Amino acid sequence: MLKKCPICELNYIHGNETMCRVCAAERSRRHAPKAEPEVIMCSECGENPALPGHDLCEECLKEQKRQANLEVLADKVRADEAEDPLEEDISEDGDDE
Repeated sequence: MLKKCPICELNYIHGNETMCRVCAAERSRRHAPKAEPEVIMCSECGENPALPGHDLCEECLKEQKRQANLEVLADKVRADEAEDPLEEDISEDGDDE
C-alpha cells in the first residue's frame, strides 16, 4: 500500500518505508562528514599554503611585491640618468685650456 512521505508530503512510499528516496538522500547529505578543503601549496616555494585567491604564500607574495617595487625604482633611476644634463662628457670642457 502506498502513502505520502511524512517528511516532504510530496512523494509516495511503500507502507514499510519511513521516508521517500529524495528525503533520504537529502538527510544523508546533511549528515555526511564535510570534506576538508584542499590545501593548495605555494607555487613558488612549495613549503607554505597559498593564500586564498593566490598561487603564492604570504612570504612569497611579499617578496614578489618587493621585487616589483625595486623594478619601478630602478626604472625611475634609469629615466633620471637618461635626462640628467650633468652626464655630458666633462673631458671635452677641460681640453680648451
